[in-house]
Order: sequence, then structure tokens, then C-alpha cells
Amino acid sequence: MSGLDRSVAPPVKAFADINLVPEHVETLPNGVTLHVVNTGSQPISRLVIVREGGTLDASKPWQKRLMAEAMRENTAVMDGERIADITDYNGARLTGGAHDHFTKLDLLVLNRRIPDMLPVMRAIMFDARFTERNLGVIAGKAAANRAIQLSKVSYVAANAARRMVTGVTHPAAMTATPDDFTSTTVDDVSSLYYEMLGARMHVFLGGSLDDATVDAMRYFVAALPAAYGSLMCVQPYAPSAPARVHIDMPQAMQAAVSMMMPAIGRDHPDYIGLRLAVMALGGYFGSRLMRNIREEKGLTYGISAALLGSREGAYMEIGAQCDRSYVEQVIEETAKEMSGLCTDPPRGEELERLKLHAWTALASAADSAFGTLDHYITGLMVGMPENYFADQMRCVASLTSERIVEIAGRYLDPEQLRVATAF
Repeated sequence: MSGLDRSVAPPVKAFADINLVPEHVETLPNGVTLHVVNTGSQPISRLVIVREGGTLDASKPWQKRLMAEAMRENTAVMDGERIADITDYNGARLTGGAHDHFTKLDLLVLNRRIPDMLPVMRAIMFDARFTERNLGVIAGKAAANRAIQLSKVSYVAANAARRMVTGVTHPAAMTATPDDFTSTTVDDVSSLYYEMLGARMHVFLGGSLDDATVDAMRYFVAALPAAYGSLMCVQPYAPSAPARVHIDMPQAMQAAVSMMMPAIGRDHPDYIGLRLAVMALGGYFGSRLMRNIREEKGLTYGISAALLGSREGAYMEIGAQCDRSYVEQVIEETAKEMSGLCTDPPRGEELERLKLHAWTALASAADSAFGTLDHYITGLMVGMPENYFADQMRCVASLTSERIVEIAGRYLDPEQLRVATAF
């Protein structure tokens, strides 16, 4: 038996410098950019093809979502069964979907199996064919899921608050109904697919890569059809004035509270500082909102706050569920905690916990090839500024109580909350 004393907690060590493996980016003559992240210890690769044009670029965002799902089910050169057989035989995982301004196809596979999967990737991205049967199954599942979501107070309240913070006519505020999904036709998704074919593409490859694998990928990307167009249409958020709305859901067993407020964008020099202040407010288990509203007063099982940044802008989101009789108290205590950061910021051990949590989140991005690849893909999708990762590291390292007071006083005004409740 070892002499390890399990009654004594192991020491907590400070994080060493965390460096993100750089990506190698080259733009090939056909206009496609190839991003390579070469790191890791196992011969496993992740290949992600990202094409410009997403849900917010379509007049009916839900149709783009269905298109991104259905295009993996059938192509001109291989049907869905053949795609599944090739994927299973090569021990690969093939996923994808539509995001705000991009449509993504994501492959996880052993390095030596990449050549067998490349024809599948190309067929899906350039030769997809849509059938009534495949689209009907996908639309039916989406409609059923949406019906379930619309019965949940948390989903309904968050949608109502989002409409106020992004603007009621903004594409991000649109909520599809189950009928919207089931009424989508093959012609609808086919039109979106063919419109997307000429849009710019970005190919990401990450893993423990040898020269032969990288060269093969470069040859594959160079042979893709030229892609120079863009379907992105970025509409800045146009928030309405601070207000409070209520959605009556008498059948609900509990209430939901969603509070949001507009925020500075990622390109603002205070954005990362605000993100850390919001983290202190409600971004981890030891945050102010969790300790007060959950642990001390027992008003809710959980409450969280996050700062969400996109190409359109940014907003802070706070969400909780509770008994109906606690709704007003949850809103009041949240406002108190926001104001409290201006007069009684995290200090000492609380400040160190906050910084460790922030460092842990950053370390996860640098911990593996795929985590690093995700960082670069997300950076493209949401429009992260250059050197954003290093800037976060510097901001966390230099974070002080005084800086939190400054940021909270400047940007966390409870009077600016848009509040939606549902019960």
C-alpha cells in the first residue's frame, strides 16, 4: 500500500504559462483557406470543412438548419446507406450543422483512413441531393423537439428576453414553430444548398500529423471548386429599451426568469474584463449568484450568467428557474449582486478561485489538438480578434479587485436589464 494520506487535500498549484499551438494558414489558388494545427500524440485527425452562409443569412433560419442536417443523408454519387457504411467501416464519426454565419461538416478519423473518407466529404459538400423521405424524417424530429422546447418555461422566457436584447425583427430573435419545420420543402433546402456552393470555404485539419497527411490534404483542398463568394449578412443587434415581459404558462410546474442586457463587443478593449466580471457574478459554481441565491437563500437549484459575443454584437444573459413565489426575490437579489460587484468585489481567496476557474477554461482549449482546433474554428465563426487567447491570459493574470469594480461600475447596471418571466 502507498503512503498517500487521503485525508489531506493535495496542494493547488498555479498554472504555468499556457500557450496555444499556432495554426498554419494558407490560401490556395481556388480561394479555399487551409488551417493546420499539428499537435497531439495519437494518429487521429479531425477534419472540419466550414462554408460561409448560416442560419442568420437565410430569410427563414430554420430551413438552413434542416439543409445542413439533410445534406449528409444523400448525394448524387452515394446514398445515405453507402455514406453510413463507409463511415462505419473506417471507424469515423461524421457530424455537422448550421451556425449563425457558417455551415460545418465535421469528421473524426484515424490518419490512415482519411483518404477513404475524403470522397464522402466532397460529395456531401458539392453533390448533395434532397429527398422527401429524408427531409421529412429530419423535419419531423426537429418539429417534435421544438414542441417540447416550447412547453418549457426556461426556453420561452429566454426567447422573450432575447427578442428585447437583439431587436424584435432581428434574425437571431426568430423562433421557428413545429409547423415551420414540417412545412419546409425539398425545393426550399435545395435552393439554399445550391446558393451556398460558391461561398468561401475554410478547411481545418488538426491532430498528430505527418507530412504525407498534410500534403494529401493540401492536394484535396486545392482540387475543390473555386469559392470566392460570401453569403454573410451581419446585422448589428438593435436592442429595445429596458423592459419586463411575462409569458403566461399556467400548466408549468415552476417559473423561469431570464435577464439579459446589451454589452460591448469582442473588439472592445474592455470585453475580456467584462467577461471576467460576469464570470464572478454567475459564471461558475462559486460565483456570487450561486452562493447567494442558491446556497444561502435556497431560491433556485441553479442560476448562471454568461457574456455571449457574436459578429452582431454581444449581450449578458442570466437565467434561473424557481418556484413562482420566488420570482421577484430572484430578480431583486440578482440586481443586488450586480451592484455589489461595484462596492464589494472578489478579494483574496474568492479572487484566486475566480482566476483559477478562468485559467482552467483556457487550459482546456490548449489541452488537446481538437480543443485547440475548436478555438480557431470558433474564432472564425464569431469573429474573435487576433491574439484573443493571449489577451485573455494577460487579462486573467492581471485581474484585480479594483479592475472588477471599474468594469462592473461601467457596464453592469441593473437598470439596463431586459427581464422576461414565464409561469
